[in-house]
Amino acid sequence: MIDARRFFSRGPGPRVLLLGGVHGEEKPGVLGLERLAGQLQDGSLSLVRGQVTVIPRVNAEAVARGLHFIDENLNRVMRRHPAPATHEQRLADELVALMAAHDAVLDLHGTQAPTSPFVFLDDESVPVRRWADALGADRLLTGWPALYAGSDAVTTTECAQALGKRALTVEAGRNDDTAAAEFAFLAAMRTLGHFGLITGKPRPPAPLPVRLTSVVRRERDGAFVRPWKNFDPVKKGEPIARYADGVELTAPEDGCVVMPYEAVEAGGEWYYLAVAG
Repeated sequence: MIDARRFFSRGPGPRVLLLGGVHGEEKPGVLGLERLAGQLQDGSLSLVRGQVTVIPRVNAEAVARGLHFIDENLNRVMRRHPAPATHEQRLADELVALMAAHDAVLDLHGTQAPTSPFVFLDDESVPVRRWADALGADRLLTGWPALYAGSDAVTTTECAQALGKRALTVEAGRNDDTAAAEFAFLAAMRTLGHFGLITGKPRPPAPLPVRLTSVVRRERDGAFVRPWKNFDPVKKGEPIARYADGVELTAPEDGCVVMPYEAVEAGGEWYYLAVAG
């Protein structure tokens, strides 16, 4: 049922398993690993040691239908099932066997809400922490195992750890965010670099150049037209804020809103405008 794409080097080394699409609607891991597998297939990326198994669409049916799962949450039933009764239980049986044959497992996910990338650090041992640090995520999230103590729910990382493997789950970003797919790809590449399967460790992407062009101070009572987030893009003429007397403040050119502060007092910096580069 699972399309596992295996790539080998000529020398011994760690065996790494990369997972995407455990949840069907979570696109970052799917897209990131499809890109990685493509580079390994066409030879533009080569392994110098060890082996990697890439599975961009673990739950391929759910991916095709854009669903979280078909029968039940695969990331809660990740264990062997003597008599699998659901689609996800059958997938779990295959995955457990694959995890048992590898040394490290990276599971790439996406989120519904906007977020910067973060890593679930269920295993706080030094080797796993060093691996997590190498991924370039903004945050490491601990405390998951304690929340589910006594539950029969088992995730990919918990299953892999029970098998004696190193494992991390990464939330690459919002499901429909192209930057999240880029981070998923980079997290996979950095994992291969961390374990020495490829030469060097890819550097984190360079920050996007942004230049401040103006500051808008709040003159009187008013409000933003919507809850702006930092670096939200705006088009020329788009309303940004509206005073109580009806006067609108609009973007003078295409760009983005920077450091919006809804509750600033009169005379304070309400928001900045910036453009790329």
